[in-house]
Amino acid sequence: MADLESSQVSDFYRGKNLFLTGGTGFLGKSFIEKILRSCPDVGNIYMLCRGKKGKSPEERMSALFSEQLFDQVRTENPKSLSKVIPLIGDVLDTNLGLSEDDEQTIINNVNIMIHSAATIRFDDHIKVSLQLNVGGTVKMVELARKVKNLISFVHVSTAYANCNLSDIEEVFYEMGKEYDPLKLLELCEWMDEDVMDSMTATLLRDRPNTYCLTKAISEAYLFQYAQDLPLGIFRPSIIGASWQEPAPGWIDNYNGPSGLFIAVGKGVLRILEGDVHKVADIIPIDYCVNMLICITWYTSIITKQVQQPLIYHCTSGSKKPYTWFQLGTLLLEFFQSKEPYNEVFRRPNVNFATNQVELNIWKFLSHWVPAYLADGISMFTPSQPGKKKYSMIRAYDKVHKASLTFTFFTKREWTWTAGNCDMLLTKLSDADKRTYNFNVNDICWEEYYPKLLQRN
Repeated sequence: MADLESSQVSDFYRGKNLFLTGGTGFLGKSFIEKILRSCPDVGNIYMLCRGKKGKSPEERMSALFSEQLFDQVRTENPKSLSKVIPLIGDVLDTNLGLSEDDEQTIINNVNIMIHSAATIRFDDHIKVSLQLNVGGTVKMVELARKVKNLISFVHVSTAYANCNLSDIEEVFYEMGKEYDPLKLLELCEWMDEDVMDSMTATLLRDRPNTYCLTKAISEAYLFQYAQDLPLGIFRPSIIGASWQEPAPGWIDNYNGPSGLFIAVGKGVLRILEGDVHKVADIIPIDYCVNMLICITWYTSIITKQVQQPLIYHCTSGSKKPYTWFQLGTLLLEFFQSKEPYNEVFRRPNVNFATNQVELNIWKFLSHWVPAYLADGISMFTPSQPGKKKYSMIRAYDKVHKASLTFTFFTKREWTWTAGNCDMLLTKLSDADKRTYNFNVNDICWEEYYPKLLQRN
């Protein structure tokens, strides 16, 4: 529990009402949990929630709050969960799909808006990414303009929005006229998907995927059309498992690097394309949440004192570098000798290929040959009662697809400045530095990664 007597941050949230998109996502629900736990006097948290057939909003909230993430809140302050109020809507729909009554609730009552909803699929069609990431941002800004007592609006971007650069500062980078956000959204309304697909490579240029591109375009929209709002922009790098909260090593999905780590431990993933000397820039979820909470507080203070919205990087590589070689060595030491997993496919081992030819050779020898042998043997082996046979060929299709999305990031590294991040730390009281710690120097990677691996 936060030291409430000397917490500027908790004082700020007292009685304030929030509107949040992306509240069921990894970052969004972690943010809600920490706010409820550390700011018990917060007002209502209105959460945009897509309608789901067969499940009422109340049932969806009940399922969310039954997750391990909310164990401490359920134990210490279960009544606070009633402050989270789902509002049916969708960022793809006009006016976010909100009913007139729900829109009026936001307009009349909300003080803080946080836009975290986005498609994080790297391989989404350009049209889908534009409509979700850019279109959702436009609709949030349009709603924000109607809110009567708005004091802070924070947009969650990504540190990789400008990954076409190697040295990235906490500033907005201008994009060309061809990236006009509103014109691109207009194209989505009438242009055929195949035609838009043919434009993708031209638009991407030296960015790796539509996610990074549309996050950059979203920032362009904000700097063109939303600088009059009390705006802050948050750029985290690759969000990983928790360092301390709600428990060391906690994570709720394996869509990112964590899934690849587990595949290494199971002896499935044995070769990746990348440069072992590059830095793996991963930031724990609890550090992201703590920083987001503090940015929201500070944005309400600093807005009238700055000419442009402040951008905050939340990264680890520049301050606490840990290379892919160091990470790979730690994984193998853990899986081979300390705490090997049960039911492994092969003895864990992993290497990095430096080029496509080397990668394909090792994939053939270390992945496909064992996979076809295993599936061939499985064809002549009786199935165990109640247990479905597992195809290693299909498993490798999924592993290769997942690892391919990260190749751009394992072959490169970036330097992010952190002046605003460092400045924000200095604005916190001692109590808030303990409750909302995001000082990367406090992380010990040799303890962090084993905690993640032990939980799986």
